[in-house]
Formats: sequence, structure tokens, C-alpha cells
Amino acid sequence: MKKLWILVVVLILGAIGFVYFSPLFEKEPPKIIVHTNGFTNLKNPIEIEIKDNSGIKYYKVVLVANTMVEELVNIQNPSLGKDVKIKLKLPKNIDAKEIKLIVEASDTSKWHFFAGNSAKKEIVLKVDKTSPDAEIINNSYAIGRGGSAAVVVKAKDENLKDAYILINNKYKFKLTPFVKKGYYVSLVAWPVWDNTFDANLVVEDKAGNIVKEHIPFFWRTRGIYRLKNVKIRITENFIKNVARRVIEKMGFDVPENPVETFKLVNEKIRKMNEEKIYTLTNTVYEDKINSFYMLRFNPLPGSAKRADFGEMRHYYYKGEEISTAIHKGIDLAKIKRAKIYSSNNGKVIATEWIGIYGNTLIIYHKLGLYTLYAHTSEFKVKKGDFVRRGEVIALTGATGAVFGDHLHFGVYVQGIPVQPREWMDSHWIKVNVSNVINKARGMILR
Repeated sequence: MKKLWILVVVLILGAIGFVYFSPLFEKEPPKIIVHTNGFTNLKNPIEIEIKDNSGIKYYKVVLVANTMVEELVNIQNPSLGKDVKIKLKLPKNIDAKEIKLIVEASDTSKWHFFAGNSAKKEIVLKVDKTSPDAEIINNSYAIGRGGSAAVVVKAKDENLKDAYILINNKYKFKLTPFVKKGYYVSLVAWPVWDNTFDANLVVEDKAGNIVKEHIPFFWRTRGIYRLKNVKIRITENFIKNVARRVIEKMGFDVPENPVETFKLVNEKIRKMNEEKIYTLTNTVYEDKINSFYMLRFNPLPGSAKRADFGEMRHYYYKGEEISTAIHKGIDLAKIKRAKIYSSNNGKVIATEWIGIYGNTLIIYHKLGLYTLYAHTSEFKVKKGDFVRRGEVIALTGATGAVFGDHLHFGVYVQGIPVQPREWMDSHWIKVNVSNVINKARGMILR
């Protein structure tokens, strides 16, 4: 009899242990996740996710809006799986400032006397069906391939999420608050590697309402915007004494084949270096501006232009084309170790060796505008310094992948290289940038 009681106790304890520890009697309720920022325009579906280790067997979603209560979803199926994703479409005819969604779910666990674990979540969403207010206040008349332009816009919404200029449906340009709340200014660029140009103001609110306004730029096609093809002969001496030096300093193994050696420098290392420059020049630091004034850039007075921006360079070795690259600056030459001057006030954001560009100095001037000075032999300023117009910032040199002493001068707008000759022209700056921004300022304040 005693043994029988022991057996009964063991069986009872075993049953309790089985119920307590078995996955069949899992005790965790389903996890309900509603992917939302608290707003809805009633057009975009609401994404809901329900997770449970034992599997979902039932869920429903109820909508409450003012006095209306409507069951939107009611599903019961033991084979729903462990992760249920729902794209919930809301009725579009709701007239309410906010709605409530009540989500309920239960799992396939045998816990709670085989009823399973249940969960419930309530989410309140603000309803916003009104599109943002978007307007182009003023912009430069025209832009050329590889060129720059200015634009001033209005972007207002009580639930504003984001506003930016979108170029060619690929490149976002940040807007800087300008003069009054709801108004913004930006410099934009036509990437020289793109054949066409299209610009739009995009304004989005937290509810998902989006407005696009086209910015009417005419295209410039003459003069400095006609890009040239240039043939450059690469010698064994250049590969041996210049290309190898860059590769070794970058920490790569030097290929035995001279063509592969040059291609490593001109393609892989160039790409890495240009990505680094993009990282250094794609930030707009101002929280707000009230004006924008810039003098023409003349970093190497008395110099001669040796190569232009936007050249499509075709590199030849022993009569065969082996590689190509777009030149993203202007080359200026004078005497060896010539003084390089800052033409405008700005902050030095980089003084470092950048591969094919050699010793490179970058200055930030405001509104996402940067100037770059490459191949220098000596820096006269350091990172973090504030430089003023007329100050000597560096000396020309032959560092990096170059044929001789010169200055590679580059201008960047939010990370995109642009035609330096525009910014070296006082008239161009006045007509295309200063006047555009100043006129917009008057329109906003009147």
C-alpha cells in the first residue's frame, strides 16, 4: 500500500512537472506589436505583428471612432504560425480626430486549462488627412550639369515629419530653416555623372501625407557645362613611383601586373577616397540662417588652369585604354610650394592624407558648401581652426597620385562635387545664389 501511495505521488509530481515545464503548456502570452508613430491618414495600412513561441490560434482587431465600434478582423485558425503579420486597412470615411485600435490574440498553448494565453493591446492614433503646405518661394533660374543652384521653399504642417529637396529621385538635400518658421533654404547640385536633372520639394507629415512640388530649373548646356573627353598616357615610371606608393600607404598588396596596379589606384582606391570625402562634406551644420554671402574663390592667385572639372579621363598604357575616371575638381598650377589662400571665412573640418588626393584640407563655409584643397605639401592650419578670408592655409605639392606640383581645388555641396568655376565667378554667385536668397528673404518678411 505504501509503495502504491509513493507511486501515486510520483505520478502526480511528474504530471505537475510535465504541465509546468512542457512546451505544450507554455505560459507566455502573445506579443502584440503595432508599428506606428501615433498618427494615421486612414490611407496607409497599419502594420501589426503578433508573435508567440507556441503559435497563434486567434486574433481580432476592433476599431473605435467616436461612437462607432467596428470589428475589422476576426481570425481563428490553429495553424497561423508563430509570427503573424497584418497590414490593416482602415475605413477612409471616418470623421474623427483620433481613433482607437483594440488588438486581441491568443496562442495554441494548453495553459489555462487548454484555453491558451491571451493578450490585448489598445492603440490610440491621431487622424490627419490634411496634406502639408508646400511652396517654392524662389530658386535660381537655371542649372548646368555639374553645377549648383539655390532654392528657398515653404514647408508647413502641424505634424511635420520631414522636408527636403530630392534631385533625380535619388539625392536628398537637407533644408536649413530660413528667416521665419516654416521657411527653408538649400543649395543643390546636379551630379556631373547624371545626364539629366529633375528637382522636387518633398514634404511629409507624421501621418504619411506627402506632397511633391516641382522646382522649375532650366538647363544650361553651353560653356563650362560642356564636358570633355581627355586622353592621358600612363607611364611605367608613374605606376612604379606614384601608384605603388599610394597602394602601399593605403595598406594594400601591390599587384605584379602594372595595369592591375594602376586600376587598383584609379578604381578601388579612388572609390574609397571619394566615399571618405563624401562623408566629410555631406553635413549641414547650421540650425538656422538669416542670410548667405560668399565672395568668389581664388585659392591660388596668378595660377594657370591645367585641368577642368567634369573631364572624362581615359587612361592609356602602351596604346591601350585601361581605365577611366571623372575629374571632380579643377587643377591649378603656379610655382612649387605656392601659397594657397582661403577666399572666404570657414571652419577647417579636415587636414589629412586621403589616398590619391594626398594631403587634403577641407573647409566648411555654411549651408552645406565646402571647398577642398588636395595634393598639398604642407598644412598651415589644423582641423577645428576657423580661417578668415586671405589667410594662407596650405602650400601646393605633389602628394597622392599626381604627375607634379599643383593644387586640385574642389567645391562640394552636401557631399556632391560641383563646378568650381561657378564659385570662382563673382557675377555667377551674385545672380544665382545671393540675389535668389535675398529676394526670397524680402518676399517672406514683407
